[in-house]
Amino acid sequence: MTLSEQAMSRIRQREEEEAHDAFNRGANRRKRSVYWVGFLEGALASTRIEDGELDALRAEAARFVSFFDDPDAADVLADIDAHCFSDEADMMDRVRTVAEAKREELLTARPYSDVDEMNEFLGFCAGIVCDGRILQREVEAILRRFRTSFVLLEVAPFEPLRRAVEAALADKVLTEEEAEDLREWIARIVSDGYADTGVPNIGNVAMLHEPITDPGRIDLDGARVVLTGPMRMGPRRMIEAAIADAGGIPDPRVTWKTDYVVVSSNASRHWRTTHFGTKIERARELIQQGCNVRFVSEVALEKVLRHGGWCSHPNLVLGFAMKSAFSASMIRLSVPFMSTPG
Repeated sequence: MTLSEQAMSRIRQREEEEAHDAFNRGANRRKRSVYWVGFLEGALASTRIEDGELDALRAEAARFVSFFDDPDAADVLADIDAHCFSDEADMMDRVRTVAEAKREELLTARPYSDVDEMNEFLGFCAGIVCDGRILQREVEAILRRFRTSFVLLEVAPFEPLRRAVEAALADKVLTEEEAEDLREWIARIVSDGYADTGVPNIGNVAMLHEPITDPGRIDLDGARVVLTGPMRMGPRRMIEAAIADAGGIPDPRVTWKTDYVVVSSNASRHWRTTHFGTKIERARELIQQGCNVRFVSEVALEKVLRHGGWCSHPNLVLGFAMKSAFSASMIRLSVPFMSTPG
């Protein structure tokens, strides 16, 4: 290959990479925009602004502005800060107008896809749980979404919530115990609301099945391990090398042979939904079919690798050391530290 041919090849490769990055940025923006519409509608599902919802709405709007500098979200944020609403009805009308305008903008760009419907439902659930309470009107609104969407009925991670909602409303009366159970089911999908955590919901990771947090319950020898999400402990290829050194078998995808799916503490911008990706979704499907695949927290895997001496690569060692030093400094300063839930 001549120098000119090599140069042209590099140019084409760079153009392809830039086009791919642009596509991912557009998909990521749409994913979060659809979630934002769902969140606003979830916050309105009780037909009033509950205690705690205003703070959650402000936090979510601020996060959305930081993501995309969205003018509508910025207006909502400014109006909340300036107390521009004459009363609760005026505020609800403003929020509803923003949601409708954003949905129209999204639909003008292209019709809703199955993934859009999933992301809006995740936002809807987050808007409902943001104040830490679940009301009957909100549960009825969730049930209506299930009954009017074939897409939501087919998504394995949503199946336990659907069953719980149907059971709770079977007698048309929602008890306090049922409401708390549903709050916990919703929290498994989108994590706890702002009222419980003090942080915006978007970016949290779904916990669709109780993960292993005790490193003593993890046996990597001969185990097939799948990583999903951005890992805090270091580059993925280094983590996979450490898993292999420990006797494990790193796998790129979830199958019936998978033993562990290690879930990161933070959601990935590359996941097709705001709170879980295809690996988590596939693992949940297999669990429902009787597969013995288990979810593992990233922290638990980190402890196994560190205590077993399998993290000899300098990048991983540096990552462990930096986090240990950070934790120690936070303790010395007596500063409360809140980690990302999920």
